[in-house]
Amino acid sequence: MDTSSIIDQLMSVERKPLERLQNEFDTLQLKQKAWKEVDSKLSDFWDFLATFKLKSNLIPKNVQVSDENVLSATASTSASNVSFKVKVNSLSSSTALTPNNTLGNIPDLTTQYYQLNGRTTPVAGTFTLKALDSSGNILESTQINFSGTDTIQDIINQIDTNSTYFTATLDNGKLKIEEKAGMEGTVSKVLLGDSSDTSNFVDVFNLEGADFVPGGATAGYIESTVHAGAINTSKLLSDISSDVASGIIRINGTEITVSSTDSLGDLIARINASNANVVAWYDENEDKLMIRNKEGGPQSITIEDGDSTGSNKTNLLDDLSWVDNSGNYMGTITAGTAANVEIDLDGDGTADLTKTTWGNTVEYNNVTLNLKSISSSWVDVQVTQDADATYDKIKEFVDKYNEIIGYIYDKLNEEPVKAEKGQTLSEEDKMKGVLKGDENLQDIFYKLRDIAYGVISWSSDVNAEYNSLYDIGINSGDAGGSYENTMKGILQINEDKLKSAIQDNAEEVWKLFAYDDDNNKGIAIQFKDYVWDTTKFGGTIDQISGQLVL
Repeated sequence: MDTSSIIDQLMSVERKPLERLQNEFDTLQLKQKAWKEVDSKLSDFWDFLATFKLKSNLIPKNVQVSDENVLSATASTSASNVSFKVKVNSLSSSTALTPNNTLGNIPDLTTQYYQLNGRTTPVAGTFTLKALDSSGNILESTQINFSGTDTIQDIINQIDTNSTYFTATLDNGKLKIEEKAGMEGTVSKVLLGDSSDTSNFVDVFNLEGADFVPGGATAGYIESTVHAGAINTSKLLSDISSDVASGIIRINGTEITVSSTDSLGDLIARINASNANVVAWYDENEDKLMIRNKEGGPQSITIEDGDSTGSNKTNLLDDLSWVDNSGNYMGTITAGTAANVEIDLDGDGTADLTKTTWGNTVEYNNVTLNLKSISSSWVDVQVTQDADATYDKIKEFVDKYNEIIGYIYDKLNEEPVKAEKGQTLSEEDKMKGVLKGDENLQDIFYKLRDIAYGVISWSSDVNAEYNSLYDIGINSGDAGGSYENTMKGILQINEDKLKSAIQDNAEEVWKLFAYDDDNNKGIAIQFKDYVWDTTKFGGTIDQISGQLVL
């Protein structure tokens, strides 16, 4: 007897139930993956519906402005389709404080070179100054040599002595190199420095960024952009103020902490990040810490040292040249002004309405005017329904609906793929047909199709113009045909009819899609609510997946 063969056959028979269970388990796993894919696609549709229903997205307004250099405008969905004219007589400005004093010490002629360490560490040595004519030819190349203990007067003397064309002066801390008397208009350009130079003369005297101003009747010159003692934002507060202490300053009543180890940049950042509603910035050309209110109008800037009890003072504010110890401004305070706008409603060139505001934003009839500049003439503003944007958005809705309903229809009618002998199927092929004829998926398909083709029974208080997608030109397109689209749940758009509905009655189009109260639901809201119930945690698909367990 072939006992080995008999044993193999008996074992094969014994394995049949186990193999059957394994196949059933594999099938259930594939179904769970298929339902997860359905859930994902429905969730994407829900995400779209969540923003689609918004008025600002579905029925936006278009605003055209004849001169966008003067103003720009936006309109809410509640704005009427109107035209009017605007003239901007004045813009809003905010109250600002410009300090009188600089943060760095302004040097004089006796200041030594190595003491000019406001923005960079001085390096003494050589510096080359070249004079060029209009053709770019070098008229003269002058090299000066100085030490760290040389004063600014010493350096100026060297320029005067060694150069035929140039002399130098110091005016309020700025070094000015100009043509000598009798040489006016001779030099067309200057070159500062040479590769052989050993000093950082240009950086120390803040000549970087300065241009040579050619002369003629007067002497040509180049001058420091800011005084030579100017600092930068990396400077520590303790270097600006020798008696600065860690504590609190208050701006417009808001407390801001200050540390003596803070840099100027740290202080600026902390002020601007606070709720003081101000902007502080360092003006590099003025070497001053400026401050202004964020909001326009003549609102005061209140700056105080210490907390509300007068303790924790920093001794910093007078060194910033903001306020003195008595709280008086140490600079020029410029009061903010209001914006003034005239509006001509009937186009006759005469103002029918005047509006003032402390900001550069004016609201009129649900239209927001963003003011940019003063105008001497009228600017036309025209508000219209953005029918094209609405049409595109509704078309996107139809496309996304067709995508999901088509996907579900295909899954319900998809044939399984059978492996040929010796062939191993991919997971994608294995998943084909696992939801064919699935009753739960059929329920979802029919519900989505019913919403799309359905008629809304509005309550009497709604007074809606439309109660179905068919009313605005969206239907299956099967009239007089084979009803193939209807069977599949597909929608088509009659472009002329839809655009006409949008142009004539955009508000009612929005209502058809997105109206929502306890008794009435627009079509997009019906879709959104149903999809949510289907995909939410513990919803329909979760319950179906939970049943797919051996």
